[in-house]
Amino acid sequence: MQSIDKSALYQWLISSLVLFFLFWGVVAVAIGVGLIVCSSRTLKFFDTMNRYVSTRHGFKPMAVIHDTGWFVRRYRIWIAALFIAGSTYSIFGLVYWFDIAAVVSRFGMNLPHAFVSWIVESVRWLLIIGCAFGFVIGIMLGFFPKALDILEARANKWYSFRNITRGADTMHLTLDNWVAAFPRTAGWIIVLTALFVVVDVAIVLIGRI
Repeated sequence: MQSIDKSALYQWLISSLVLFFLFWGVVAVAIGVGLIVCSSRTLKFFDTMNRYVSTRHGFKPMAVIHDTGWFVRRYRIWIAALFIAGSTYSIFGLVYWFDIAAVVSRFGMNLPHAFVSWIVESVRWLLIIGCAFGFVIGIMLGFFPKALDILEARANKWYSFRNITRGADTMHLTLDNWVAAFPRTAGWIIVLTALFVVVDVAIVLIGRI
């Protein structure tokens, strides 16, 4: 059953890929012909279609610092209790209730049993370490808030995604300007290249019939 499903999925992916290249090859041929026959109208059409979207403006709210320290300090005891209780319950479950064999049998698939067991066991210990860290944070938040403030002051670092990606959304119109300067030459290049793709795809389709 699995081999049949894999074969059907493979056939579907190949067919989708062939139709994808065929469709965009025909579109490229139409664009190339448009650049050759009526260059001004084709370039004007693309000018109306092109829109510049700045990711810096879109991601600006995500790069703004939102201070939640006042909320944590106000409800410090309740949040500490949730950290401690949740971490304790999670550690207990991961140590005493976690059934590695059941997880391996559920998600093992066709991979070697020893490899899947090692992955699952590693994930379990990572979760245990994370819960233990949450337990320590809860203790510090509830009983040693000043020590936690010192730790946060040294550990907290703010990295601006907008500063890191500055210039990444800058438009580079070298190719566009070349096409606008030599529309007919670009049109012939596009037509010939696209026809090569369309012919190849047509041969593949004929061979699959």
